[in-house]
Amino acid sequence: MSTTHSGARSVEFRPGDASPRWHRWVADHPIGGLLLIGVIATQIGTYCGYVFPAIGLPVLPWPLYNGILGSTIVDGFNATIVDETFAVSGESFWLGNGLHYINGIVFTLLFGVVFRPALRFAYNRVGHLLAGLTYGFILSVISIGLLVPYAYVANQGFGFFLFDGPDGWKLPFAVVLWHLIYGYFIGLLWQPADND
Repeated sequence: MSTTHSGARSVEFRPGDASPRWHRWVADHPIGGLLLIGVIATQIGTYCGYVFPAIGLPVLPWPLYNGILGSTIVDGFNATIVDETFAVSGESFWLGNGLHYINGIVFTLLFGVVFRPALRFAYNRVGHLLAGLTYGFILSVISIGLLVPYAYVANQGFGFFLFDGPDGWKLPFAVVLWHLIYGYFIGLLWQPADND
């Protein structure tokens, strides 16, 4: 543990923790803090998803998937791309990024307002991190059990929890890891003292 002196006041820092100044700002701005944490956690997770091939996992381009999903028209049974150039266009990219970041921010708000206050163990440093990781894991189960196989890659035979896809265990593992990274940063950066 190191101590940094700034003026007449000393601030203690623990390795691997966010600064006390950050936590004070978040305590003074709880909704703004959750919004900013949503952007930060989503950005870090998104970057990691794009570089997963460096560790042998498939790439997770969530903004691209959201753009394709948002730029398709459902004909009653399956999604068909009306204009294939739009699905990979700049407009689709920005639509996908917008959907992706809105999802990340909204799920962070839900974590701070609904999920974390319900957990009795989440009122110390380790508890906050466990709450974030638990939340990330729950989101990953929803993602690999429902969203990816039945929305993002519908009718392509990936199967429940994605094990039947071309990447085998690697795709579901990558999705879980992505959400754990997202949840870790939510738990690290959102550590209010109590339910107030």
